[in-house]
Amino acid sequence: MRSLLSAAVFLFATAIAAQGVTFVSPLEGAQALGPAVLEVTTTAQAVDRVDFFVDGVLAGVARKPPYRIAFDFGTAQAPRTVTAQVWAGGFRTSETASVTTAGLSVNDTLHVDLVEVPVRVRSAKRSLSAADFQVRENGVAQTVRDVRMERPAAHFAFVVDRSLSMDGGKLEAALHAVEAGLAQLRTGDTASLVLFNHHVEAARPIARGTRCSAIDTTPSGGTSLRDALASTASAERTYAIVITDGGDRNSELSEEEALRKISGTRTIVNAVVLGSSHARFLDRAASNTGGSVVEATARSVGVEVERILADINSRYLLIYQSSTTARGWRSLDVKPRRRGMEILAARKGYFAG
Repeated sequence: MRSLLSAAVFLFATAIAAQGVTFVSPLEGAQALGPAVLEVTTTAQAVDRVDFFVDGVLAGVARKPPYRIAFDFGTAQAPRTVTAQVWAGGFRTSETASVTTAGLSVNDTLHVDLVEVPVRVRSAKRSLSAADFQVRENGVAQTVRDVRMERPAAHFAFVVDRSLSMDGGKLEAALHAVEAGLAQLRTGDTASLVLFNHHVEAARPIARGTRCSAIDTTPSGGTSLRDALASTASAERTYAIVITDGGDRNSELSEEEALRKISGTRTIVNAVVLGSSHARFLDRAASNTGGSVVEATARSVGVEVERILADINSRYLLIYQSSTTARGWRSLDVKPRRRGMEILAARKGYFAG
């Protein structure tokens, strides 16, 4: 009898644990097409992160409430299984919940309420609102209800060349550019400064208001670019921004070793090269990780760093309620409503019904 009671208590406790993760979106049996939000709530304490899977493939990770990510279901009409795994207590425990969306048949009619449009925007204005965007669906103007900043918090590693060739004001200009760039970081972001010549210095934590230009350093020595950039590789979401004026003469890591170390992490490499003699390594590192390499002068390096950070901060999600009833493909056209704002990329449309 005691064994049966113990088993019953165990099963009851397990049932409670299974109810600790609840889907907010999508719901069981709901239709899922195009861009959507995957979101759960949890009763777990000390949550480390929430992993979202779609049909068994990792779709994204949320590290703080609300626990949600953006995901594009595309135009496929088959049922999809969405799973959320909540890790807590220093990754010692986890709870999992799943929902299955409904597939569509040729006789189904899809009723679209809210439409979500991922966009990338370059803007001098730090916070954008619905009034800053114009959205047309099949040529008909729509009312934007909400704008969300979708870039998660990240670490920004500024990797600055202090070799002898950075003399003549280039190093000072680079540090001023980093100092100004810190003002563009968002709540939750962290930053560090890595100075290098033939020796790679330990990363210095920096934050908004840090006077990088006041750091007592003098250009000298050779260049260990590969070693310096590889030192920033981390499992944490990291944007590495390199400022240098040339190649690499002193690194211990080969190009392939450094690329493997960087490309196997969540690091995105961007670089500003003072001059036109940048190394192939930077081009490959940026291409592998989804970043870019631009050329500048000591006078324009600040502008280029500002532009890189603006592009990183340019990811938004527009939400509107569709007034269109037509089935099939619905084209989207997103435009800015004011000057000083540029739409870099936006979803071109979605499938309804």
